[in-house]
Amino acid sequence: MRLSAAAVLLLASCTSPPPAVATPSPTREPGVLEVTALLELSGPRAAVGARQRASLEQWVADRASGALSVRLRVADVGEGPARAILELKRADQDDGADAVIVGAQVAYDDVLGRALETAALPVLFAQPIAVDPAALAGGRWAFALAPTLDELAGLQVADAIRRDVLAPALLLTAERDRLEPLASALAAELRERGRDPLTSVALEGSVPPVVRSSLSVVRSLHCATPLAACAAVAREAHALGSRALVYLPYGSRASEVSSEGDLAERALWPAARVALGGADVHAAAARDALSLIAAAAGVAGPDDRAALRDALEGITMPLIATTYTFSPRRHAGFAPSDLAYVRWSGGGLRSAPSFGNWLPTPTPSPRASPTPAPSPTP
Repeated sequence: MRLSAAAVLLLASCTSPPPAVATPSPTREPGVLEVTALLELSGPRAAVGARQRASLEQWVADRASGALSVRLRVADVGEGPARAILELKRADQDDGADAVIVGAQVAYDDVLGRALETAALPVLFAQPIAVDPAALAGGRWAFALAPTLDELAGLQVADAIRRDVLAPALLLTAERDRLEPLASALAAELRERGRDPLTSVALEGSVPPVVRSSLSVVRSLHCATPLAACAAVAREAHALGSRALVYLPYGSRASEVSSEGDLAERALWPAARVALGGADVHAAAARDALSLIAAAAGVAGPDDRAALRDALEGITMPLIATTYTFSPRRHAGFAPSDLAYVRWSGGGLRSAPSFGNWLPTPTPSPRASPTPAPSPTP
């Protein structure tokens, strides 16, 4: 049977796939600053993300009647780095964001750098990243609001040297097979100074015997693991009369440290000086991020991502956590002079000047003299 040309065309139209339709670009409402915040609202750091979210939402509420209209979208990236990449793409392609705030801990690697380059919108990091991103892949779109990990590692090693507690020391990590970003920065800093690397021990469960047996001789413990694990080691150190200081990560929260008495007596950590007044540095940095984006939008307008980036590069502005200074060659804006070591003492947060070990030399507990055994009765 022969089919007519009309029948052939009709059959083809029924069996061929529908023509491809281009996905329209997200429509941005003119004059509205669209900001997406990627926060850890689940997982072990959910409390940090919750404080950041509250700070951001309060910022928006405080300026609801201002000249600049700001729309904030919050996404949970507590599942890990892959989720952060997906949400960054969504902010770009689906939400039409003008800028992104990353409040989660992320590793700035080539994958993230390529995602930033593709998205081509300003991304402000409220947590420490390894180095100033200006010279990295995607770095022209990235702005670091917290001290970089290389700055923190340099400060930590220098402080331990001044206190004469750098060696012997232990580096406490979370998992044997996971390389902590701070641990990598400390290793690089020690290599540059020609110093021996810190002995690394993974805290997986209870305090390992190697840590317990080392506490009588080590002078410092460098914590790159959740605070609860370091608190367990501090309890062992207290029980053994060890004078080892414990270095905690940047921005550790005073209320969490103070609740662990044995850790509080020997812990110190770097923080923005504003923390001495009771501010949460992570929430402060998130709020500062919105202030910086709004200030740039006041110059460039909210609807041009490249102009917004260029305006950010020209900012020097005192805000809550620090005075931020950016330029085309400098995208790490935190002022090093606003970084200080703090400790818990006398029921409050105090500065910890870089000299000496404030722990008293432990006095051995008195032991009862052995009672001589009675002589046998003849």
